[in-house]
Amino acid sequence: MVTKRLVELMGGTIGVNSAVGVGSEFWFELGLTTAPLLETQEAEHAALTRSPMPHGAPQRTVLYVEDNPANLELIEQLVARRLDLRLFAAADGNLGIEFARTYLPEVILMDINLPGINGVDAMKILHADPLTAHIPIIALSANAMPIDVATGLDAGFYRYLTKPIKIDEFMDALDAGLKFAETARNRAGQ
Repeated sequence: MVTKRLVELMGGTIGVNSAVGVGSEFWFELGLTTAPLLETQEAEHAALTRSPMPHGAPQRTVLYVEDNPANLELIEQLVARRLDLRLFAAADGNLGIEFARTYLPEVILMDINLPGINGVDAMKILHADPLTAHIPIIALSANAMPIDVATGLDAGFYRYLTKPIKIDEFMDALDAGLKFAETARNRAGQ
């Protein structure tokens, strides 16, 4: 029942062919899709409502560690709405660690299932490094079971968001991470 419901929620069909003494064949069909794109009207609206960056305001950096080009493209579209943000991307956990140490972003967005080193291990390495320990790391993962979320938060992620990404929830988490980074920076400067 669960599998049938999931396939139907994704617009697919599922079935079985069975013959006594021969065996059973289970199948499902899903439609092809392209990279998730924001609605044109929504993107145009976002561009119109974007306030200009105040003169002299610093551009803040966000690092996204993600190996799936479609997921990266969606986040690029969301971050592009914000004139005050610049996005860097790394396609695996090891490169993500290297980029975090090099660019010292205000916020890191981290997929969990990455080639090489997974997102949880990469996050632990970054938290153990005094250079990057203060950076809030937000998990963006398709691992959406409540136990996955709880395990990720217990491991040390600042927030844990599940895919498919809910735009408002993502933007709120990003803003909270940026505010956290600013507060941490101000405390360190005092």
